Amino acid sequence: MKSSKMRKGFAAVVVTVLLTMLMTANAFAATTDLVKDGAFQNSGFINAGEVVDATIQGPGNWTQLNMGDAAVEAPYLHVIMKATGDTAAAQIAVSDLFTFNLTDLGVTLTEEYQDVVLPVQDKGITMLSWVNFMGLDGGSSVYTIKDVFLSDDANSTLAPAVVAEPAAVATDAEVPKTGSSNTMAIVAMIALIGCAFGLVALKKFKKTF
Repeated sequence: MKSSKMRKGFAAVVVTVLLTMLMTANAFAATTDLVKDGAFQNSGFINAGEVVDATIQGPGNWTQLNMGDAAVEAPYLHVIMKATGDTAAAQIAVSDLFTFNLTDLGVTLTEEYQDVVLPVQDKGITMLSWVNFMGLDGGSSVYTIKDVFLSDDANSTLAPAVVAEPAAVATDAEVPKTGSSNTMAIVAMIALIGCAFGLVALKKFKKTF
């Protein structure tokens, strides 16, 4: 009897852990892609700028994207981007409702990709119409936007910069790693299936003895 209770208790713990993993995976998956590798994922379009090498590039004084009136269903707007020239005055205006000065966010754009996180819901923005990248010199500065997405998570999706060894060839130096939100869910499902097989085996073991 004691052995049976222990097996049931162990199974309950395993199921609880798996459910927690599934909920965590769902949390990681709470993102909505708007621009991916320079391509709009909805009805948006480029109003000022152009597509260059799977990115959107435009002048530092006025690069404008129409986001297709996408609903803001997550608190943070992530922009994977970089810029050239003097970027101290970089700004992003969203839906003509709020202009973010990137220095106020602790962000200084460089020629390496960064994940710029804008707290759009905190500013009362409920829909994404126009997003303007501005504030820089139009003759010497260029904005490059690779990805734009909404997320529940304010943390950067880019891995910290790693200094390459002299012999290494940095072929992917400018490719941001946004990761896959499905990995945790797949692992959890495999573990759940394994748990089911384990419970069946326990029942057979119990019948045998």
